[in-house]
Amino acid sequence: MSSDLRRIYPAPSTRLLLLTMGAALLGAALGSTHAQNSAPIPAPRAQSARATTVPGSGATFTVQGVPLPSGFRHAFALALNNKGHVLFVAHKGAQARADDGDVLHLWTGDTPRALPLPRGFKTGELASSVGRSCLADDGRIAMNTFLGQGALFYSGGRFTPIAFPNLDIFIQNCAPDLSAVASDLNTAQSYLWTPTTGEVRQGTFEGVNDINRAGQFVADIALQRAEGTFTVDRKQWQPKFINEAGLVLGEDVAGDGATLYLWPAGEKQPTQVQRPAGTEAVFPQDLNEKGQALVGYLDDQFVYTHATRTYRPIRVTGWKLQVVLALNDQGWVLAQATQTGQKAVRTVLLKPK
Repeated sequence: MSSDLRRIYPAPSTRLLLLTMGAALLGAALGSTHAQNSAPIPAPRAQSARATTVPGSGATFTVQGVPLPSGFRHAFALALNNKGHVLFVAHKGAQARADDGDVLHLWTGDTPRALPLPRGFKTGELASSVGRSCLADDGRIAMNTFLGQGALFYSGGRFTPIAFPNLDIFIQNCAPDLSAVASDLNTAQSYLWTPTTGEVRQGTFEGVNDINRAGQFVADIALQRAEGTFTVDRKQWQPKFINEAGLVLGEDVAGDGATLYLWPAGEKQPTQVQRPAGTEAVFPQDLNEKGQALVGYLDDQFVYTHATRTYRPIRVTGWKLQVVLALNDQGWVLAQATQTGQKAVRTVLLKPK
């Protein structure tokens, strides 16, 4: 299954080759108090676990549409924070596609506010950009633009370019403090960016996916957290997210049908979690600080809670979900949807009933 079938923001292609990992690992580069000085060790094989799927057919989430700014006809979601604020792109044209009519907006509960990009930056392709854009709870933004433009940092009411070595480097994810990991689309080289200083450092691994504030990370075939640095057999699974507690969320890539892999901090081995009842596959889209994962494939979307090993289906009335994008610590889901009987693509917040 190709990644573009299950993610609106596909990860960059990589050679999936782990480079030499010594003392200058990601944790050390970002000032982690626990940098690993020994060689990585193989991750243990996963144990299997059953999971419960909440039954029923009624709506499980309410829908709150993010207002369309005056004069715009479509909206494309980019990022969500824990306050329920949304970063999105609004489009004026009759077709739901990206072009030069797109304008970046921030919605904080009232009228959406346009955020003009620096001179020379094209906004028309923001909605189709690869990678991931991040919105911190304090309103700062780290965002991708598109090929040939580079990533931007928003703070104090203005955008400034992030000083990556070239314009083909895209942010993959951010910690809650907006520290970000990024990858070069052409070489798969990883980079580490610190918002407080603006410093960019080159990583010593490829295929970076996520980071937490402690500098612990997950990459395509490696992960680091308090217990150590591990290589991961990509024939079995691939790490995608890590939260502040060190919980790692990944996906099955063995080719026998995707399932979730979770590895809580302190446990001796990861767990391969049974798919939701009635589904053919499930892929991770996001992980919050409460150990909840946003997961799904095609029309089947769920919030998985690891503490109870329970899948809660995302069902709504009056809307057709197109894609789910992000999950905050309140359990709210950022999504794209169309209202029944209408063609306009909307950015929506889904809130558990």
